[in-house]
Amino acid sequence: MKTIHISYGGPDRRIKDATGKVWRFEMHPQNRPAVQDGRGELAGQQPGPRAPFWTAVTLWAQQGAVIGPDGLCTWKPEPEPKLVHLGGRNYAIAGSSLAEKHGRNTP
Repeated sequence: MKTIHISYGGPDRRIKDATGKVWRFEMHPQNRPAVQDGRGELAGQQPGPRAPFWTAVTLWAQQGAVIGPDGLCTWKPEPEPKLVHLGGRNYAIAGSSLAEKHGRNTP
């Protein structure tokens, strides 16, 4: 008797990145998300590490992998950090130890 292992990804998902582009992908249980082409096949070339797809899908997964009523994966962008001016071209995140060290606690 021979044993075979069949591995397949999860259901097809669609997500809109911060630029408005909609990506079709599937979540693999043992791997990372895999982008699909228009036919639902694994895309020959996956997005590069700086592609906005990765930010969107990472935040979607961290925020509970919610699917909206329109069928798109729903995610919220991270809030921009509040910066305080330290002088010249130097800034620090408000409330950080560096900002407190320079006496600049509020933006």
